[in-house]
Amino acid sequence: MRWLNRSRRRSIEGTLLIWSTAWCAVVLLVFTTLFMVSYQATSLIGQKRVMELEMATLLGQGADRLAEEAVTTTWDRYAAATDSVIRLTDAEGNVLFQIMGPVFTGTVVDEIASRVPMPAQGQDFTKPHWSYPYAWRDENGYHRVLALTEGVRFENGSFGQLSIFTLLDPLRQAALHMLTVFFVLDAAVIALFGVGMRLLIERGFRPLARLMAGIQQVEWRRAGRLSFSDLPPELMSLQESVNQMLDRIDVAMDEQRRFVADASHELRTPLAIIAGHANLLRRWGRDNPRVWEPAVRNIVLEVGRLQRLVDELLALSNLDQVDELPVGGGMGQAEMDEMFARLRDDALMLRPDLEMEVSVHLTSGGRVAIQPDRLRQVLVGLVDNAMRHTPQGGWIRLMAREESTTARITISDNGDGIPEDVLPHIFERFYRGEAARREGQGAGLGLAISKQVVERYGGQIYVRSAVGKGTTVVMVLPLVGRGRTSEG
Repeated sequence: MRWLNRSRRRSIEGTLLIWSTAWCAVVLLVFTTLFMVSYQATSLIGQKRVMELEMATLLGQGADRLAEEAVTTTWDRYAAATDSVIRLTDAEGNVLFQIMGPVFTGTVVDEIASRVPMPAQGQDFTKPHWSYPYAWRDENGYHRVLALTEGVRFENGSFGQLSIFTLLDPLRQAALHMLTVFFVLDAAVIALFGVGMRLLIERGFRPLARLMAGIQQVEWRRAGRLSFSDLPPELMSLQESVNQMLDRIDVAMDEQRRFVADASHELRTPLAIIAGHANLLRRWGRDNPRVWEPAVRNIVLEVGRLQRLVDELLALSNLDQVDELPVGGGMGQAEMDEMFARLRDDALMLRPDLEMEVSVHLTSGGRVAIQPDRLRQVLVGLVDNAMRHTPQGGWIRLMAREESTTARITISDNGDGIPEDVLPHIFERFYRGEAARREGQGAGLGLAISKQVVERYGGQIYVRSAVGKGTTVVMVLPLVGRGRTSEG
């Protein structure tokens, strides 16, 4: 298991390293691309500015003077140094003046010139025109030309075209050199970033690895809690959460063990009684009605007790599986009046000696957020408890009243009351007071079920009691639309 945890940790570290390095590479690639685009655009703008200055200088000397080839020496040196072409033609395309750099040939220059249109006469005749008219490949590599052309007028009234053709090879070579430098730098940065990230990730995972090892030890030893004191704040919070989870697991396991033990105990007694009477019937009850009748009666009674216990266990199981129960339309004044009246009639049929008082006070729009069947299930159990612990001639009061966003339902009696030491445990499953155990009353699940039902409807239930003075059970439930959203 420890090897598996180390393997998982290395897998996480490797994944983080790969993705962080890949992200670094993407960022550098985007930066390099944007820089190269900006660099090429800036270089091209600079080249165009130089060519515009050249054009202005040539035009400043005058087209007729260029046509007389009086300045060839200066421009020969310029064309050789910059690998450019200076070309002056008349309206028919006849070359009046031309100087070429060493890379250019006559055939190439003619091909370039044929691709540059003669400017049409008009107001834009002398406007500079840029174009990329030609590209070719020779033994020296790939070449591309940038052309600047402008119309000119001669002193005799005719017109022509002055052109400058410049190779972009230096710009391309400079860009390739810059790109090579950037690729080398990017590779070095990515490598350094990967090494640094690996060290940082390993260092950052050390506290987590310690915490994981501690969790593993707690899991296998089934004892102790995590107690590291030098963890980062985030892992300290995680450690606290793990310890709280372990506490809840221990509590849940203890409750489960107690629940199983109590359920087994409650099931064992009626099963033992049924088995005893069955054996009695098998031995002597076949022809003896005095043995047969009480045995069958007791078996039926214990089977009924088992059935009630199973039903209560199923009810608790179903309630444990849901966080909230559907409300529907809730219960208003009319529904509550009818239910309370039926509960009073049923109680008086069983205990006509009791004084039973019921009252409901809800507004016209007030509806208690609980389904009628569920409320009746809770109230029947609570009223039954009140009747069993109220002496002859006593009283029971069942009341409901609206309070702002909630409804308060109370069941009060002047019965025996609940001892102070028993009161904190009455909602625990299978818990029964000493008197209830002696009398064999119930299985200790009724109040636990009532508490589960009320809480699933977003309410609260609690008990006030004093020995010899009586008991009051209070349920506080939200109103539909005010304490809880209604469900269909």
